[in-house]
Amino acid sequence: MTRGLVLFDIDGTLLRAGDREHARAFVEAMNEVFGRFISLDGVPLAGMLDSEIARLALEREGVSPFEVEQKLPLVMERMGERYAARVLAGDRTGWVLAGAVESALALGDAGFALGVLTGNARPVARAKLEAAGLDELFPIGAYGDQARTRGELVRLACAEAERYYGVHFPPHRVVLIGDTPRDIVAAHEAGAKVLAVATGRYAILDLEEAGADAVLPDLSDPVVTLTTVTALLSGQSED
Repeated sequence: MTRGLVLFDIDGTLLRAGDREHARAFVEAMNEVFGRFISLDGVPLAGMLDSEIARLALEREGVSPFEVEQKLPLVMERMGERYAARVLAGDRTGWVLAGAVESALALGDAGFALGVLTGNARPVARAKLEAAGLDELFPIGAYGDQARTRGELVRLACAEAERYYGVHFPPHRVVLIGDTPRDIVAAHEAGAKVLAVATGRYAILDLEEAGADAVLPDLSDPVVTLTTVTALLSGQSED
């Protein structure tokens, strides 16, 4: 029996953050689609959805909300194409954070279903996972071009996981592993638990104060990761 669903954030949790090729592809895609220079300078990135980032950047430059919504899917598509053309299989294996793979394998071996929940648009996210050699480990996910808020992504991930694994995952049987306060808010909005890791831009104290259900410095010890996730779901019913 599947014990629950564990959703990993990508940037700052599975892989080190700060992928310049992602940002470069993002800017180029917006420039191509809107025919003008759009910058990401000053736009908050940590924990944000790619769709949120695009809306902020475009509307700041005076693009109407109607035009943004009309052309946003094309921006996400073009960004994914540009990123995948530059970042090939194997190019991000050195970006995988210590213990991330081992922790995911330990969870999978213990009966947990695995997926990703990320602010990256789907084509970028899947290209990153392939470039890091992690695509088969995380077959399902919810992505930053599918919703307006991160909380919505938890529900979308549960639905995709149910289709893929053939098991119903109510939010109280879900743990999100992420590295930002926005991951914490998203999990709690959806009724899920959250394990925060201080592997990104936020320290342990920041994540504790943001209300994480559990906080670890990193995922370097897969036994600790497994024990922590198991404890977060202990006492929860299977239905």
